[in-house]
Amino acid sequence: MKSKEKKDRHISSKNNKCGYKCAAPSDFSGIVQNLVGLLTRYDFVVLFLLLFIAYNTVTGIGIISGDTVPASFLPASILENQNLNFDYNPSLVSNPDLSYAFPLINGHYVSLFPIVTPILITPVYGISYVICNVFNIPLLPTGFLILAKTSASVIAALAGVFFYLVSKELFSKKVALGVTCIFAFATSTWSISSQALWQHGTVELLLIFLIYLIVRNEKKEGSMNILLLGIVSGLFIFNRPPDSVLLIPVVFYILWYQRAKLIQYISGGLIGGLPFLYYNYSVFGNVFGGYNENIKFFVMSTDFIKNFVGLLIAPNVGLFIFCPVLILSIVGFFKLLQVHNGKTEQVLLIFGPVLILQVLVYSFFSLWDSSAAYCYGPRFLTGFVPVLGFYTGFFLNNYFGTPQTTHTLGKKNIVLVVAGILILVSVIIQFIGVSYYLYYPDKTMSEERVWNWSDSIITGSYSYGSGNVTGIYVYTLPPLPPLFQYRFHPTSPGNS
Repeated sequence: MKSKEKKDRHISSKNNKCGYKCAAPSDFSGIVQNLVGLLTRYDFVVLFLLLFIAYNTVTGIGIISGDTVPASFLPASILENQNLNFDYNPSLVSNPDLSYAFPLINGHYVSLFPIVTPILITPVYGISYVICNVFNIPLLPTGFLILAKTSASVIAALAGVFFYLVSKELFSKKVALGVTCIFAFATSTWSISSQALWQHGTVELLLIFLIYLIVRNEKKEGSMNILLLGIVSGLFIFNRPPDSVLLIPVVFYILWYQRAKLIQYISGGLIGGLPFLYYNYSVFGNVFGGYNENIKFFVMSTDFIKNFVGLLIAPNVGLFIFCPVLILSIVGFFKLLQVHNGKTEQVLLIFGPVLILQVLVYSFFSLWDSSAAYCYGPRFLTGFVPVLGFYTGFFLNNYFGTPQTTHTLGKKNIVLVVAGILILVSVIIQFIGVSYYLYYPDKTMSEERVWNWSDSIITGSYSYGSGNVTGIYVYTLPPLPPLFQYRFHPTSPGNS
């Protein structure tokens, strides 16, 4: 018996040179399957990390607009001084180029702009502050610029994740992943929302999260979903008051389908909005805070027609100029019109006329052209890009998410070519904004320049930026060093 066991062991060793320590092929296959299963289960985590790294890969850091400065530095005041003013930084508030953003009220310098965004991203700043305190490392002024950029990347990456989670419920997984990439890299989500602490990036995130909560509530109804809808709605109103129009479909959902839980929604709205209402009244004496002064810029005149068209197709601010792939969303809306069976689809359908109303609101804003001042493209309309992204998904799902017959195969190939061209052009335009706009010398804007095809921000950014890029950097939270950095011109000014 013993000799037979030795013989069997000898044969086994001969067939497997690794002996008993080497894993069998079936074991290795199992490990791969488990790993794939794990990545599939937590695909949203992988997506967040990839988007975060991509958004933090830049050619330089710099505050493009003074409008984003208060949001970039207010978290520091919250963490260091436990207040909401900028008295701690005299050099900042006395800067003649930035002083407009810091009005002196009741003896304190405060933010002219809503404070929802800086409060929401304070935990991101808190991570850096913990690292600095533990290791006794000073956080230099440059670090605040990187922190602001990193926080904007977090907001945009989270928006991409929730966009993907909603898309998986609406489309095939292939289309969901594809349209998420379009949203992330072929729209102003990349060139605007992920680059600086604009309110519009937070509008995108909150809007997508509202739609996500509706989707989740339709899968399994719960009072917590409605309460959260209310809280996010309250934040949405006070983050950027002019964009409150976009809450109409959410209110419709509550009144039409969830009327029994109206109290939970209102309670959530009070939880999310009352702190900011109190702040605005206690500091500025009105509901909308510093933004109350913008009311005087809304002018009723026939110019709104030209402004409306300009916001969509003007060469230096038009939404469809900087994001041509979103042209597909128009067709996608009509595809949705044919298949709006579920409640989520019906809510998305209501967004159609609401988006037109939102553009109309900005058409009456006499400073509508400032949408492209110190910013790459259609900033005012970036907030509702996620909805256009979902419409684009309905378009793609119609052709690529369902089986095609021989009769429709030729049409599908034509659509594939057209869609591919629009996607490629959009990604290139966004890449130019992310990589080169920082180096563009003249970031001012006027109504004449908005319509000037010969003075294109897109081509101008490429012309100036391509020859002045100093390096490529993948930033992390300071004071941690960049994950990667490569300097093209080590001796150029601004390299450190």
